[in-house]
Amino acid sequence: MTRSTGLAALVIAVWLSCALCPAGLAQVEDLHVLALNPAPAITRRDMTAVDMIQLPRLDGVYLSNDGRVALVERVTTDWDADQNATSYWLWQEGQTELVWQADLDTADRVIVSPDGQQIAAEIAPEDSSNDEIYLRNLDGGELQRLTRHPTAVRSIAWSPDGVFIYYLASEARSDAERERRSRTHIVDPYYESTRHTHLWRVRVADGARQQVTQGDIHVRSYHLAANGAILVRVSAGTDPDATYQSELMVADGPSAPFRRVTNNNWPEGNARLSPDGLRVAYQARLGQDGLDYVQEKLVVLDLASGVTRVLAPDADWEVDGLAWLPGGQSLIIAVREGVRSGLMRVDVDAGSLAILSLEDRALADWSLADGTGEVLALFQTETSNGDLWHITPSGESQRLTTIGAAMVSAFNLPQQRRIEWSSHDGAAVEGFYFAPLTERGDVPPPLVVQIHGGPRSSDQFGQWKWSRFVPVLAAEGYAVLWVNYRGGTGYGDTFLRGMHGEYFAHADRDVLTGVDHLVASGLADPDRMIISGWSAGGHMTNRLITRTDRFAAAMSGAGAVDWASHHLTSDVRGARRLMFDAAVWDEGAYDQVFVPQSLLRDLHTVTTPTLIFAGEDDERVHPSQSIMLYQSLRNLGVETRLYLVPGEEHSFRTPSHRLFRLNAELDWYGRHIGLPDRDWLAPPDAAD
Repeated sequence: MTRSTGLAALVIAVWLSCALCPAGLAQVEDLHVLALNPAPAITRRDMTAVDMIQLPRLDGVYLSNDGRVALVERVTTDWDADQNATSYWLWQEGQTELVWQADLDTADRVIVSPDGQQIAAEIAPEDSSNDEIYLRNLDGGELQRLTRHPTAVRSIAWSPDGVFIYYLASEARSDAERERRSRTHIVDPYYESTRHTHLWRVRVADGARQQVTQGDIHVRSYHLAANGAILVRVSAGTDPDATYQSELMVADGPSAPFRRVTNNNWPEGNARLSPDGLRVAYQARLGQDGLDYVQEKLVVLDLASGVTRVLAPDADWEVDGLAWLPGGQSLIIAVREGVRSGLMRVDVDAGSLAILSLEDRALADWSLADGTGEVLALFQTETSNGDLWHITPSGESQRLTTIGAAMVSAFNLPQQRRIEWSSHDGAAVEGFYFAPLTERGDVPPPLVVQIHGGPRSSDQFGQWKWSRFVPVLAAEGYAVLWVNYRGGTGYGDTFLRGMHGEYFAHADRDVLTGVDHLVASGLADPDRMIISGWSAGGHMTNRLITRTDRFAAAMSGAGAVDWASHHLTSDVRGARRLMFDAAVWDEGAYDQVFVPQSLLRDLHTVTTPTLIFAGEDDERVHPSQSIMLYQSLRNLGVETRLYLVPGEEHSFRTPSHRLFRLNAELDWYGRHIGLPDRDWLAPPDAAD
């Protein structure tokens, strides 16, 4: 493919004026276009907390079947509305800019028709909060409402022939049920729902609807094969834990009966039918005895023979997505390998692998053109918060944009340096070190240790998570350490299982030996160190402050201190049951497994000043965990402060709350390592 990289000077000038403005980058709404390759900023400045939170980014891609057209999501910050805004931009082969699709700004999902001529979008009408399907031509025109479904429409997908649009929707309540709910049954029972989700399709030409799945099943996801076959992943229950009892069903067409093709008790993720409908590929966690605490493997099921094969079972990388290439003989899979993520091609029959793209960068999103096998991939690096690449099935790649690089070029950025050290038992552990941007002579810098969540995750190239705000910390003189501790993904099953059965068997010492490595290398001041983390990173922070007093301050976000109550109050338990190899209600498990590992037993040892955050509506890690931590430390006389943030769930979404958190963290850190008081930044207003 040949793609030009030029653009009118006016567009570049507007882009630069936005890139260098004090409030950071703004959306080029007056021109409705973004240059694919804008010029970088001429001057640089330090990044602030406001800059970090409002930094625009490309966030998702959807490619047409012929690979010539794509819709690209872009996320910006609307301070006036105090929310993040997603806009949709059109990329077309041979053009030099992304074109803003203004009428799609309220859409929750947008997809391109197989022939690349139409757009379908999930949009809530003005008189409803439930999404419906809207259509319009790719080259413009008014949005036309296609569906009037009694419940919300989601997960839309075009049929391969473009005649229908499939979607998921929950069952509607009957008139009698609605009457009871409004008059007498006014409170729904906790964690119970009998309203299953089913697969539907609507004809594009006239809006005629057809329910595709029937019966007492809950459809969690689906996939359409090029030959007309349909795959659904179903479970009997609607709660999140029921995904561990999900199974796959296949039908030869929308009017054909569905037949169950798996009976394995595995959560089959990203299940995809081959184009000829003869095989199913999916990812699942498969240990020696079936479902286990291991990495996601690539599984292929032959529907005719019923034979299931696990491809590359001993690979260190973890599968993180997949798609069939035309012909159904090969797959492209997304993989996470330690600090990197990228794409591989798999020959299914031969079982051979070929790396398409696995470099010092992180794969943020990707989309495959079903007709050609071409891929449009969105990668982040230490100097770009998201740029598009075109990748062929043979591995040829071409960078299409420098938008992400241009967006961050206005700021002074620390180098992201991969480091490696030996843990307490000699195991190799790796992570990243970011040096401060401010030189202080021969004095080692203060260090902020940031622990990733999950724990089934890993830190990778790119420094653009607002919650980590590394460029801001570096600008204020801090060094930063990220640690890929045991229990994380991308390093093989043995590494992941280093947390199995005993959560802190190794992970906490993986972190502390990384700190020791930096101190011994003169890269961190041992008297000015801070430990911080969110979710599983919060668990780790809570653990470390019970094990050492070497940190001058701590920040625990959505962290647990009591495994038993955490297990019982979280919205999901399946993964934790695998991790601990027990459920808290099992006979003897409370006394033998959960109490010995819970941090409540050791909070009396804490002396570290600890800042605590939690969302009041957090269902993943109930805010009672943070309250228990706070009340314990306060009554022990340890300096502590808890912020229960209203309206927030497990991750903060509101820009003003995000800014409040960063202000509070920077203030807490600075005060406890002896830095001068700093001014808190306010959200920009319309005048700014």
